[in-house]
Amino acid sequence: MAVSITSASELRCSFAVKSFAMPPETSQIRLWSHIQTERLDVFEGSQKRLDSLVRIAEKHANGRTLLNIGCGNGYLERAAKQRNWKVLSVDPDRQSIERLQAEGIEAHCGLIESLPIASDSVNAVICTEVFEHLKPETMETGLKEIRRVLVPGGVLIGSVPYRENLADNEVFCPDCKKRFHRWGHEQSFDEAKLQSVLSKYLSVRKVHPVYWVPWISLNWKGKALAAARKTFAFAGVHNQNSNLLFIAFRQ
Repeated sequence: MAVSITSASELRCSFAVKSFAMPPETSQIRLWSHIQTERLDVFEGSQKRLDSLVRIAEKHANGRTLLNIGCGNGYLERAAKQRNWKVLSVDPDRQSIERLQAEGIEAHCGLIESLPIASDSVNAVICTEVFEHLKPETMETGLKEIRRVLVPGGVLIGSVPYRENLADNEVFCPDCKKRFHRWGHEQSFDEAKLQSVLSKYLSVRKVHPVYWVPWISLNWKGKALAAARKTFAFAGVHNQNSNLLFIAFRQ
């Protein structure tokens, strides 16, 4: 059953709490609303990563209800639905949510720090390339919310960029004269930092660097470079093009 919007500020569905105010607009939300409506090409290289995360969920989840936090172009929701998951999506961008609803996917406008989802209601949460966009205190609040909505024994699966140098993606706005990260990243993670934060709220099974190669979207030069990086990754040498995969359970 698709989520129906009953008013500009209220959403209802079988997994949701009874009502939820639309999230306030911030610069982060404005940035990603633009990307998710005007720059969907940005997500073309993410399919291998998203397919891999759904397969990991199939291996570890104790049921077939899956929540994805941050829908992007909706590829993960579609892939999970095709694999017979009962899929739910939460994202702050209204247009992205309406696009998923039109495809028959349950979806809510909402924020990770205040998920409009009932407690103890989902078996798996996927949260990929989200935590780097959050300030530390917001991430911790979000992890509390994830723990709340997971059933006992439920699993959180996701990824973040690995050891990103945030300054490398910093840009300058000549209008407001401010510097900002071009993708809105607030944090950088290595194994120790991510393990430390996750373990406050969940039982961590894995925090490990991985290198997902978007072969389909690469030209021959890109494939050659990716093959070299993949070789180094197999040898345990990871660079800033890698991700940190994490798997953690609610006890």
